[in-house]
Amino acid sequence: MIDTYNTDVVIGTESWLSGEINDAEIFRDNYITFRRDRCSRCGGVFICVKNYIDCRELWTDEVFEMIAVEVKGRNPKFAWEVVEDYRAPNEDMQVTERLAARTEFTGNSTKRSIITGDLNLPYADWNRNAGGNSGTQALIYSLVRENGYIQVIENQTRGMLYWTFTWSDPKVQSHLAV
Repeated sequence: MIDTYNTDVVIGTESWLSGEINDAEIFRDNYITFRRDRCSRCGGVFICVKNYIDCRELWTDEVFEMIAVEVKGRNPKFAWEVVEDYRAPNEDMQVTERLAARTEFTGNSTKRSIITGDLNLPYADWNRNAGGNSGTQALIYSLVRENGYIQVIENQTRGMLYWTFTWSDPKVQSHLAV
């Protein structure tokens, strides 16, 4: 897929990587790789950015599988906050609460965000309703609505909704793919 589309940014969940595995063993050398591995089997998230693009890690959550990277655009005044998040099916709302706290709108008009991940909420439809009684779904829906995010990818992967939200910038939609 990377060869076919020549992607600038690659984002993934369920990497199953650990600290014993070097980036060079898995990822291409023309990408800068940011990882948040799980301490046990399964899980893990990563963001890879082409090495000629100006980028830096903004934060890595100490408890949950979340990572954020700033990716600078061609115009140096604009930068993208790219956030990757994974919530295991058995985790409670704390993951979602942390995501909401870390990605809250700052009023910065130059901030553009892309939030992706797998929250294991297969029935959620963030553009219409919270998709049930789940407090986790309601909290994410609130984050989306209050910050002006739009859902741009609605494809299911492995029977789960892999979600991507972006700050309300319709031009981004044509450049994202699962």
